[in-house]
Amino acid sequence: MPDDLMTRCELRTQYRVDGGNEWRWKEVPVTEAIGSGGSSIRCLHCHGAVRVHRQKVEHGPQDHVEHLSRLDSESCRGGHYFKGQHRQSFQPVE
Repeated sequence: MPDDLMTRCELRTQYRVDGGNEWRWKEVPVTEAIGSGGSSIRCLHCHGAVRVHRQKVEHGPQDHVEHLSRLDSESCRGGHYFKGQHRQSFQPVE
């Protein structure tokens, strides 16, 4: 199990590049991703799909993400069930 929760993720963000709009991934704290209004997010390490968990009580776990796929969690260094061999997700969020 990782030492800490996955408190950072990647947020799909629109940038203005050479007069046009372009979507890129940006590393952000999970708290910032929650306030983004439903934009796409993914795991910072393996680029797999994740779900957001919000802090419910003051002394509880802080805002964090966890993998939707158990297989991704087992093979991602940030995953709860990590087995020691990191690899990218089989179904990365593009």
